[in-house]
Amino acid sequence: MVGTGLTWIFQFLLCFASIKAIKVIGRDGTVTAGDDAQLFCEAIEATEPLTTIRWQRRTKKKPTNTDFLVITSSGKEEHINGLRDQVKFAGNLAVLDGSIRLGNVTLLDEGIYTCIFSIFPSGPYKTEIHLRVQVPPVVTVGTDVPAVAGDTGGILATCTAANAKPAAEVLWSLGALNNTVKVQNTVTVDSEDRYTVKSNLIGNASKDLNQKKVQCVVTHPGLKQELELNYTLDIHYPPQVVYISSAGDQGETREFLCATDANPKPTNFTWGRYFPVNKTLSSGVNSLIVQLTPGSNGPYYCLVSNQYGEAVGSLYMYVKTSTESKTCWTLFILTLVAGVCCFLFWKFELFQRVNKILRQCISQPVPTESPDREEGIDTCM
Repeated sequence: MVGTGLTWIFQFLLCFASIKAIKVIGRDGTVTAGDDAQLFCEAIEATEPLTTIRWQRRTKKKPTNTDFLVITSSGKEEHINGLRDQVKFAGNLAVLDGSIRLGNVTLLDEGIYTCIFSIFPSGPYKTEIHLRVQVPPVVTVGTDVPAVAGDTGGILATCTAANAKPAAEVLWSLGALNNTVKVQNTVTVDSEDRYTVKSNLIGNASKDLNQKKVQCVVTHPGLKQELELNYTLDIHYPPQVVYISSAGDQGETREFLCATDANPKPTNFTWGRYFPVNKTLSSGVNSLIVQLTPGSNGPYYCLVSNQYGEAVGSLYMYVKTSTESKTCWTLFILTLVAGVCCFLFWKFELFQRVNKILRQCISQPVPTESPDREEGIDTCM
């Protein structure tokens, strides 16, 4: 009887030792939304037969453990509670590897997963695996309301990294504008623990800042690389100086064009005359066609406007008559002839004077003895 009792005690201790040696190990994981998650789970030091491997999970939406997959010792898979094709057995029963693959992970899949090995007769052994899902941000750059020249301390541009988990890091590459603007960040979080970071460029709006280049730089563990978004500042301002130019003659008419620097582009052009009567000639277009007649002579104007203001430019048009043109040519020819005659007369007078002096020198007798000649001076000079 004593020997039989010792045998039972010895068997119990062996069984207890084998129970304590069995372990189930797993690894926590982090996955980006949209990717597949590999959940590793393995039983070690198990010598008893496996009956099933059971997977459970609890999430924020379902905070209690819920079965979603059972794998029998023969390898048969039983899907429970709707996951079905999203989850696949990816282990190896021969080595008690119970790993699974969870496809197309979303934020709703984040939670704690429990891997349970049922080993007979020792009982179930389990471990918990934490799955974290990171969500890359949706990034945009722009302005809700365009800045208007003259505004002080307004928002010139906003870079938004929305619905990210964890929060994204948002920076600006400003180049020459580093000392002109400042950056202001705000962070909000929703009920799903998704973060939205808004980074505002703050500064005094001016025409000189319009079309300047900046760059928003976003980093996040869910992004494969740093995200760089280029942006051109859009500053609105009223029309500046108005320029009127000629598009050339078209037979008996001439076309004039009206242009200005404004943002947004002008929405209205109004052409008019100051004299002889102040009146509007046309509106809505940036061109004006004028008849080439004396009746079109006088000052004209072009009034340009957008929603922020207006500016005006002017020109003076003068059309010569045919009589005026002929008179001008006649006066030109007469002036030219008179000039030629004067030149010829001057040349003739000069020739006469020289000729007279030469004759006087030839006719004057030369004395044989002269004080002047003694001095070496010729008096006929």
